[in-house]
Amino acid sequence: MCGSLATAQDWGGRYVVDFKDGEESYATGNLFLVPLAPDQAEFLLTVVNKEGATIVYDSTDGPVQLVDGQFVWRYPLPDFDYTLTMDLYPVSNDGYPLENTIQVTGRLGSGAPPYNIDLSPDGFYRRDLDYFVTPNGYMYRKDGEGCTLAKGGIYAGSVDLPATVFGPFGVVLSVKGIDSDAFEYSRALTQVSLSDPGQRVAPGALTYTEIPYDWSKITMPFFAYPNKAKNTMVIPYFEGFERPENIFPWVIFKQNIAPAQQSNNTIEDEGALAGRVDQAFNRTRGVFYTIQLPKADITKMFRGYEAMEIEALVADEDFVAFHTFPAFGRWKFPEKVQNAPKAIENAVAKMYGREVMYSRRAAWLRDGHGELDIVEFKHKNHQAMVVFAWVCDGKVKASTSLTTEIESEFEDYSVWNVDDDGTYGIPDVITIARDPEDNVTIFLAKNSPESITCFALHQQGEKLVKINFDQWYRYVDIN
Repeated sequence: MCGSLATAQDWGGRYVVDFKDGEESYATGNLFLVPLAPDQAEFLLTVVNKEGATIVYDSTDGPVQLVDGQFVWRYPLPDFDYTLTMDLYPVSNDGYPLENTIQVTGRLGSGAPPYNIDLSPDGFYRRDLDYFVTPNGYMYRKDGEGCTLAKGGIYAGSVDLPATVFGPFGVVLSVKGIDSDAFEYSRALTQVSLSDPGQRVAPGALTYTEIPYDWSKITMPFFAYPNKAKNTMVIPYFEGFERPENIFPWVIFKQNIAPAQQSNNTIEDEGALAGRVDQAFNRTRGVFYTIQLPKADITKMFRGYEAMEIEALVADEDFVAFHTFPAFGRWKFPEKVQNAPKAIENAVAKMYGREVMYSRRAAWLRDGHGELDIVEFKHKNHQAMVVFAWVCDGKVKASTSLTTEIESEFEDYSVWNVDDDGTYGIPDVITIARDPEDNVTIFLAKNSPESITCFALHQQGEKLVKINFDQWYRYVDIN
């Protein structure tokens, strides 16, 4: 039996096809096959069109059987007549056997595009030779001299990640960690155990699972800033600072995430400078982390930003594994400011019973389904009020307000901007982290000529809870 299953491993893995209309690609198909026996397999088939719409078919209703070199799967509901045939031994039009190829024929979906993708006329899925399956049903992706756990395997209950596995041709590969999308279709997963402290769980990997998530037990990231080369970050010392115990931390900037390694610690150096020390970076009192990426990738990560414009986060592996970081745009000085939509201004004014002075769009998700708006009200009874609103699909989902008492001489000023004449009024959105419950935590840094104030807004129901972090003094002239 073991020898027969080993033979089945010859066809287990990932297969890919690019659907084209002439020269233009309109969809991509991914077929994952996991052998259970010589004539039995689980499969996952995803087809994604160029707009990102995805069709998913799989064998959750039971494995498919191999008959005469073909797996035949029928949609399990009687009202739908969808059949997929997966031929393990296809031949070309000239009658030659096609190696490392599976022919999938049938039709996916119904109705209007994109849910009517035709797999005919050929449906040849070519094998991705970087992927392989182990006898326990795990799918791996080769990565240099090692490999990572990948999407498409059978993952349920507890997954125990080994230190090494046998790859193709019996080569022993070290297991480096888990891909970010490995568990995308594995909701039944309840626990992950690593065998080596050097294994990394990639960003967002645990958001797809049933592994318990508890915000109150998540270690908060630290705010940090880079050196001129942008390859090293420092967490500046502040009162009450506790040294991070990250074994394998990550650096986060916007939607970009990179592995890092602690490279220096000047916390005990009382002669070092506590704050943001751009002109003498190595004199900062704090903990330093070097980004573990090639120079070209670091340049790409921070493209469009000078070092003095960047605040970032240093986060531990749990925070990164339990959150996704959607792509977003943000206001950046000296770009022209944009007002929040008028409907949002009106909604916020109604919620708080105040008259709007002005509004600003601070950040907006690239997919169009979320943005952070700032609304400042006209002063009332010597009180100023600013509201942060998280907006989804044109509606205020959560908000919070900041208020302060003001003296009469400032009645006509924007209190949010009063210290710096408005130049730095909109805070920099460092990143937007989305948790498994679809709540967001928005990390911000408000720059002024003399200091940087770091804080976060955490969504809890209809409220954005403000979390205060540290405030850095900005050293402008270093002797």
